Amino acid sequence: MHPSRAFELGATGEAEARLTARFSRGDKAIEILRQPEIHDVVVVGSGASGGTAVYNLARKGIKVLLLDAGGEFNRRRFWTHELPFEADERRRSGETPPPFYLDKEEQPYLTPDDQPFDLVRVWGRGGKTNTWGRVSLRMSELDFSSAERDGWGIPWPISYEDVAPYYDRVEQLIGVCGGNDDSEVLPGSKYHLPAPAPRCGEVLVEKAAESLGIPVVSTRRANLTRPHNGFPACHYCGECGSGCRAASFYNSTDYMISPALETGNLQVVSNAVVARIFVDERGRAAEVQYFDRDSGQEARVRARVVVLGASCMDTTRILLNSKSGAHPNGLGNASDMLGKNYCEQIMVHVRGFLPQLFGRGYTNDDGIGGGHLYIPRFNHRMENLDYLRGFGIQFWATGCQMTGVPAASRIPGFGASFKAEVKKRYPSFVSLHPFGEILSRPDNRVSVDENETDRYGVPLMKIAVSFGENEEKMKRHMYETCEEILHTAGAEIVPIDRETYDPPGSAIHEHGTCRMGSDPKLSVLNKFNQMNEVDNLFVVDGAAFTNASEKNPTLTILALAWRATDYLAEEMRRGDL
Repeated sequence: MHPSRAFELGATGEAEARLTARFSRGDKAIEILRQPEIHDVVVVGSGASGGTAVYNLARKGIKVLLLDAGGEFNRRRFWTHELPFEADERRRSGETPPPFYLDKEEQPYLTPDDQPFDLVRVWGRGGKTNTWGRVSLRMSELDFSSAERDGWGIPWPISYEDVAPYYDRVEQLIGVCGGNDDSEVLPGSKYHLPAPAPRCGEVLVEKAAESLGIPVVSTRRANLTRPHNGFPACHYCGECGSGCRAASFYNSTDYMISPALETGNLQVVSNAVVARIFVDERGRAAEVQYFDRDSGQEARVRARVVVLGASCMDTTRILLNSKSGAHPNGLGNASDMLGKNYCEQIMVHVRGFLPQLFGRGYTNDDGIGGGHLYIPRFNHRMENLDYLRGFGIQFWATGCQMTGVPAASRIPGFGASFKAEVKKRYPSFVSLHPFGEILSRPDNRVSVDENETDRYGVPLMKIAVSFGENEEKMKRHMYETCEEILHTAGAEIVPIDRETYDPPGSAIHEHGTCRMGSDPKLSVLNKFNQMNEVDNLFVVDGAAFTNASEKNPTLTILALAWRATDYLAEEMRRGDL
């Protein structure tokens, strides 16, 4: 098979006539497993977006095949409640916790030497929803109309009004705790579960912030503060990052994929590492190529419609590697926007100790894992700012967390005096963590390197992302705000370097590389996440975002994936797909 023709199918009858095909790749004979069945929809990825897609489509009676790059994680084997010494002992005995995070040695990615990027991937059932931060914030009309307001980037082709009904559906399904606040920057919800009570340190910081005119609200997280839809309430162990044995926070396996399987309309192929999408003679998606993660066996499945939810970076890599005569620049990339306009959030951290709480008795502050309060964006009301967009501030690791490491690691000393100081300060630790929006720019991009391939011979992604002048100016304001709040609270602030920030990728909120828009020349997708050039291909993960906002994206990803698959199902029902 000639490489230039590798991704275009000929007559479909030939594909149906055999289950395997043989051809030469270099000096090796390759056998490809091909299925004659044409699936209604093939979904790639089992995380937040892919999980939503299969849940919605299977319940509508559509036959769905889910390709998952890993296997199923067993909740009973999560190391959720292991204390540090218990975990150390288990490791010494040869045990290991569930391998959530993909090893870069197994699947490398490339970056320029002077542009580090921290890419976090989970290949396995549920993806990153197994260990995610669970912050669940609605984007507002302020976010959806940001380009119209300040002139940067392209407008979203949708408004808050379009997405609000889907936020409602998602919150009712997964359970999001939160308060009754409602503002132009953070829309409220009548479906919130009760919010957890703030910790002592959070109360003191809240009073300080509000005295400065900075609003503070209850956190919004997908933790169940009461039983919900058959799942038990969170028991406040605080170890959500190790996976939840009780499924008391949303993960796509338990909340979406399992119910989809119960319909009988969903099949799952595990350890299926998708590489490319092949097109037919009309340039439409026809087959999905994947490799068995363990054996390397290549296989192809056929589809009427393909839905990509492999997470922003891997979705983009798949599309860029899906070149053909009809799509020489990558699948659906006539606009040359695919891979460009990456956006996320910049993060910094400011920590301190509250003398009011020195020596106080210990309390269990583990809580729901993360802050119980949140500072939403407020700078949209300020004048004469020298940067665009804004930031919100999260609270982490406040008070008597399980190990005390966040506090102890920031106290100098050694020996008995050090231990005494740790005990005194342990209950008083507070930390603020602002997330600021990174503007989408064409030079922040994902590409593929034809000369560097993975173990399956698929070109690797190359990530080139840097923060610009706008982010530098916003970073200064983020530090100033956090320091002002903590000073007002009377805190002893841990020394900081205002030039530092977490490297790109650290927020684990990748967006924008396959963005939606109203103008096909400036976008890849339409307002329903449908590819402009390939009408039977949808992208439902963060790659579809037009801009990042300062907010954690998962709730919006779920809402947009639900909305897109509602549209997809209706188009199939009408015979238009």
